[in-house]
Amino acid sequence: MDEQFETRTLVPPAALKPLLTRRTWPSVLRLGLHLLSFVGLGAALTLNATTFWVALPLAVALAWVWSSLFAPFHECTHRTAFCSPTGNRLGAWLTGIPFGMAPSVYRAFHFEHHRHTQDLERDPELLDPRYAQWPDSRLTWLIANSGYGLMMLKIRPLLGFAFRDKSRWAEFAPWSSQVAEPEQLVRECRILCACWAALLWVTALLPGGLWWWFAAWFTHVFQTLWVSAEHSGLPHDGSILRRTRTVQSNAFVRFWLWNMNFHAEHHGWPAIPWHKLPQTHDLVAAHLESSVSGYTALQSNIFHGRDLPTGDPHPAGTG
Repeated sequence: MDEQFETRTLVPPAALKPLLTRRTWPSVLRLGLHLLSFVGLGAALTLNATTFWVALPLAVALAWVWSSLFAPFHECTHRTAFCSPTGNRLGAWLTGIPFGMAPSVYRAFHFEHHRHTQDLERDPELLDPRYAQWPDSRLTWLIANSGYGLMMLKIRPLLGFAFRDKSRWAEFAPWSSQVAEPEQLVRECRILCACWAALLWVTALLPGGLWWWFAAWFTHVFQTLWVSAEHSGLPHDGSILRRTRTVQSNAFVRFWLWNMNFHAEHHGWPAIPWHKLPQTHDLVAAHLESSVSGYTALQSNIFHGRDLPTGDPHPAGTG
């Protein structure tokens, strides 16, 4: 996506040009480590599945790495991870299969989200208006972050595109009119269904197969906690930096999320690769209207019903 959604000249053209430069090796190294961690943790979990106190932390660690595979999938779908189209296609498949979404589906869905961010009628992330705002109680926060909603957001279009007639696509994906190559999308969804059917069959035969299913579910919990921080509770109009939240998280989280915590910067300039987002942040930090200090602090404020869905420390004695 080469469009720019921040209309103000916050980054001078001379500074923007080097930020748009794509590099292959940073993504090769990061994706290689990411996939090796995923495979290694999966193997360790399978080998230690009968020892509960070993398997449990391994399953949680696997869920975290599994959830963060969304970051390179997102980057490859934007075609900014690698210099070559082939590299981005390969990366999108290597990460899209475990993530559970076909590249063509996510590209159509996500690019509409970029073009209509926080538009209640056209942003596909807001098909259910409840997701535009933060949960209003601890119970609704737990339900929202259970992972169920995100899982259904994947399963419905996956099965719908794979097996329903094109005339019915709008029933589960109103944004499907933006799909450029419907035949390719159907083919990709059927391939993905076959991969997941094989995965479910294999894990059902493994002695510790239930641990894999636990990790798969908990993956969606992790994803929801950090994806919900991107736009929830923000205005529906104004600049893109007003409608998108940046979270200034620690180095560990930034590593696994491929700097996607700098989400306002990404939405303003989607063609900037992940490894240039910290530099972009330095240039536009003074203009960010929705910037918070951490995912934990942000979600804690929401869970406790505080009046500010931010990551700032809540004043002592005020609830």
